[in-house]
Amino acid sequence: MDVALAHPEDEGTSSEEDKCAKLDKFWVPGALLLGVIVGLLLPASQPGWGGRTSEVLGWTYFFAWSVSFYPQVFLNIRRQSVVGLSLDYQILNAFGFACYFLFNALLFWSPGIRASYRQSHNGQDSAVRLNDVVFAGHALLVTLVTLVQIGFYYDYPPLAGADRLLRFVVLAALGMVGIFMVGAALFIATYEECCLSWLTFLTIIAEVKVVISVVKYCPQVWMNYKRKSTAGWTIYNVLLDLSGGFLSVAQLLLDASLSDDWSKVSGDPAKLMLGNVSVFFDLIFIVQHFCLYRDASRARLCDVHGSGGSSASSSEGF
Repeated sequence: MDVALAHPEDEGTSSEEDKCAKLDKFWVPGALLLGVIVGLLLPASQPGWGGRTSEVLGWTYFFAWSVSFYPQVFLNIRRQSVVGLSLDYQILNAFGFACYFLFNALLFWSPGIRASYRQSHNGQDSAVRLNDVVFAGHALLVTLVTLVQIGFYYDYPPLAGADRLLRFVVLAALGMVGIFMVGAALFIATYEECCLSWLTFLTIIAEVKVVISVVKYCPQVWMNYKRKSTAGWTIYNVLLDLSGGFLSVAQLLLDASLSDDWSKVSGDPAKLMLGNVSVFFDLIFIVQHFCLYRDASRARLCDVHGSGGSSASSSEGF
């Protein structure tokens, strides 16, 4: 009888992967716990239990959403590959978070824009908090790091047909939106808000972010469907994103309730829609990962680790 002996390198690889899999399970509870601790320790922006609860919700969603970028970064490093991760999704993500950071930063730090907001919202301040600004800036930075990884590990198959058309549409659309935004900003600066105010400009930017949030997940959903696998796309990113979406909307609604000013919800459309849209698509990713392509994803990921890396031919994708 022939006995198959396990190669020492295979055992080492398997042991390393088991260790990484166990560490991955700490992403979600670790981020949520850290958010609760920080929210309890930092001074609340409003007195009473409501203010403290808002602080906890805000920092917990901040850590959930912020940490959600790192499982993908570490997965790319471990696999030495980006097959399974949609480049179009990452490009849209970077542009969207640039808009979101600009919206939050100016609405939080610009005295003139804050005054305009109070004037148009019955003297009420914006619901934008420091954690919103920090999150948006951090999200933009880590998304850019992921794009650098894609450039470094680039092992996608050649673009063809619909994939090439999609890449052209994404780049052309973002280029036109970018030109419009620069032109609008120059117009406002030149004519001193005679026809268009900075607050209106920020509202437009927020809407751009919302539109990008609606469409940015579609390339990744399509890639998973096309490959019949979620290998290369980490589920922990999705679980953290889902948690952040729920908590973000909860904080926004709580702040509006505490101040008895529901215009805070309409005054921060980016945060409201960002939370709801992310929840919707995260549920799609969860169904793809745990129901539709569960076995295929495991088999494909094992093939990648067993071959010591991923090749372009191992996947049909973007």
